[in-house]
Amino acid sequence: MKINATLLIGLLAAILFYTNSCLAQDYSGLWWDETKVGQGISIIQNQDSICGAWYLYNESGENMWLVFTGKLDNTGSLTTELFQYTGPALGSKWDTDKLKATSKGTLTIAFGSPESATMNFDISGYKGTLSLTPFANDAAVMFWDKNKPGQGISFFMEGLKAYVVWYLYDEKGKDMWLISQVDLALQQTSGSLFKFTGPPLGSAWDPSLVSYLVAGDGSINLTDSKQVPFTYNVNGVSGSLNLESFVCGGTE
Repeated sequence: MKINATLLIGLLAAILFYTNSCLAQDYSGLWWDETKVGQGISIIQNQDSICGAWYLYNESGENMWLVFTGKLDNTGSLTTELFQYTGPALGSKWDTDKLKATSKGTLTIAFGSPESATMNFDISGYKGTLSLTPFANDAAVMFWDKNKPGQGISFFMEGLKAYVVWYLYDEKGKDMWLISQVDLALQQTSGSLFKFTGPPLGSAWDPSLVSYLVAGDGSINLTDSKQVPFTYNVNGVSGSLNLESFVCGGTE
């Protein structure tokens, strides 16, 4: 993946300024449980609205993602449903009618501070707790192609490191997530898109089961923060997205 680092830094800095000017506390960022490496929680916040995506693994150890939305209460907590999506198969013509959301359970996130949160979840009867800390929260933005809803690309920055998480669908229309990491110290940075497998849902967490392979690569052009062309090749399938910033809660 190739990214113009100067433009990305400017874009994320502008978004970070906006959110901080509107909120007493903004929890946007990529969060993780350090004892359960190989999964993470993407959080985008707009005032008291939270839009989140959790990338993890199903009962077979294949990657899956769950999304959630809600509003923070005055204690800094939210309780909401978790949804799993299926959609148009990778490489097929995009058909929004093929998007289907299935409720998979519930979660509660309680933010104790800007550096800590507790997440309790129930997924299809599997219950657990994650002790979350920020992995990358210097700046955060979610992009989407409004003509191809049901997928998204999140960017998170920590220092001069940028982390990219893309939520999409595989050749069978099953949810799939891909990750890339880039170093913004270079004006043009290249990388690959990685697909992970990991510990089966409901099992004891075993980090030795986390593995990855290169699924493809992509190129994104941030010459205009309002129109962001993205081209990719994943599993031999080439395509493109016309990205723009996604506003959580639907209002600026």
